[in-house]
Amino acid sequence: MQFRLPEEKDEEALKEYVQEHYDNGEQGISASMGLPVMEYADWLTKIRSNADSGTPEWGRSIVFVCLEGDRIIGLLSVRYELPKDLSDSIGDVGYGVRPSERRKGYATKMLEYALSVCKEKGMKKVILGCYKDNIASGATIRKCGGILIAENENYQEGKVSQYYAIEV
Repeated sequence: MQFRLPEEKDEEALKEYVQEHYDNGEQGISASMGLPVMEYADWLTKIRSNADSGTPEWGRSIVFVCLEGDRIIGLLSVRYELPKDLSDSIGDVGYGVRPSERRKGYATKMLEYALSVCKEKGMKKVILGCYKDNIASGATIRKCGGILIAENENYQEGKVSQYYAIEV
């Protein structure tokens, strides 16, 4: 699996990626940082700015396209300078795998890569969140060393979100 920053040439492939989620009945696209609702050029500018300088409110982050060959398998967001309140409420890492490629081990590879980036950025602990009913994501996080933060559950979009901590 390869990980790289999004490029201009990825526009059509990312549109297909988003459409596959919609065709699967999913409205939220994990780790997309607003891709579905932005002009592609504006989204690229935002992604590059977030990686270069970030913002005082959100810190810095990197979004990777995750590829197997030429096919985009997923998106990965590493938010390595989030303020603590945002780390606790949205998590330092987000990832999503296209519906047709799930249950093939890609999420684990993506999270392992994210954790290596977090370590490289000097992070000691990473917070990840997922919906309580997303059994696969919870299993992936636990497989990569995640420990459930029992007191940190909240409701988002009518669903219960759970949070895990991973020491890196």
